[in-house]
Amino acid sequence: MVSVPEPAVVTTTGNPVVDNAPIDLPADSKIEKLDTAGTTMAEGVDASDLTSCCALCCIICSLYPKFPACLGCHAKGDACCLQVESLLCKVGVNDGSLCMCCKSELECLVPTTCVKMTMQMCCIDMRCAFPCDDEVPCAVTILGLTCCYDFSPQCSCGKSLAAKEGEEGGAPAGEVADKEEEPEVSEEVMDRQ
Repeated sequence: MVSVPEPAVVTTTGNPVVDNAPIDLPADSKIEKLDTAGTTMAEGVDASDLTSCCALCCIICSLYPKFPACLGCHAKGDACCLQVESLLCKVGVNDGSLCMCCKSELECLVPTTCVKMTMQMCCIDMRCAFPCDDEVPCAVTILGLTCCYDFSPQCSCGKSLAAKEGEEGGAPAGEVADKEEEPEVSEEVMDRQ
């Protein structure tokens, strides 16, 4: 018969929880602090280079005609507190980099949106967001003809997903053109009459 000894009783003195306060690194440290602003790969797609060809509210399909940046694949997505970003076979944009073969990041962040996804494969870019934002505005586009953009009706062909242009003050062009201007009469003409 085998007997199992009783486990020894362990007693602790003081608080066993270690203080996890941030540690300041020495100035000559080779350790880099992580940037917590989210994933920001330089090889990603700039929304101003996209031309919308099909869109329905918060889902947009666009053409990405920028060569050689359109080569390869790029995907970025936020779902509640998770953010993922991946690159595959993209042209390098950093000094000394020829090609980014594969790069991926997964990060847990403070939630800023419900869902936001972008995916680029060669010259096709797909993106969706709920709620809509500057990178994925609310749009209705059929065969390249945009009927509604950023919750306002408009008619344009090949609309870019660039950020909204700033509005300049003043009257709309139609109101200025409709108003007839009276020709100026010089004082010499008035004196002759």
